[in-house]
Amino acid sequence: MSEARGFVGKGDVYINRIENGVALGLAGPYYANKFEVKPKVKKLELTSKGKKTYGQVLETVSVQEPAEFTLELSEVNKESMVLALLGTTAAVTQTGGTLTAEAIIAKLGKWVPLSKGSLTGVQTVTHTSGSPTYTLGTDYEVNEALGWIKAIDGGAIDADESIKVTSTYGAYTGTLIAGSTKTDIRAQIIFDGENQADGLPCIVTIHEAIIAADAAFDFLADNFNKVNLPGSMKTPTNKHEPFTVEMRSA
Repeated sequence: MSEARGFVGKGDVYINRIENGVALGLAGPYYANKFEVKPKVKKLELTSKGKKTYGQVLETVSVQEPAEFTLELSEVNKESMVLALLGTTAAVTQTGGTLTAEAIIAKLGKWVPLSKGSLTGVQTVTHTSGSPTYTLGTDYEVNEALGWIKAIDGGAIDADESIKVTSTYGAYTGTLIAGSTKTDIRAQIIFDGENQADGLPCIVTIHEAIIAADAAFDFLADNFNKVNLPGSMKTPTNKHEPFTVEMRSA
């Protein structure tokens, strides 16, 4: 097949995050709506202030500036969220068990957290002495997912009363993203693409991208969120260019 005279691309994106100079491994494929690369130059001009040549260009030089890219991911998961929020991650885990008579100070109309979340089963809430036993929906409310208790105004629990809570709680695992803990994130980005005009491969490699996310992430968006990742490119010491585009003929 002869090479096409136009380009309509499709493809997948792989991201290899770099932490302290060490590559963590290629993650992906990510589904992207946009992957743009943009070489940049700055033009320096020497202009005349002469009597007869004022404003005319006497000499001009084009100087390379850092190349830029924009990556817009339509796939939002914990890995892309870390990039979007310029964050760092830590594992979160809870082993299932039982809270037994955990003491807290009740606040009328306000939530008070327990030491565990993901409450399961039936909660028992009593006065600190063990009696009386309070009634769910009349004296208190429970946010089971977060592990919160709220004393209801007009119920039997007094303001700032010491109460005890007994409940089972479930096990869970997950990832905690500490947002805005980095000024940028560095990664190798590889686009495994294809020109639909001729079906031939097009492989784009950014050796080291400096990702500086600058768009808000709306947790209450009316439609599926996107992760917008603009940035610049660094030329590593073992390379002579910030990125490559490999247009294969077969």
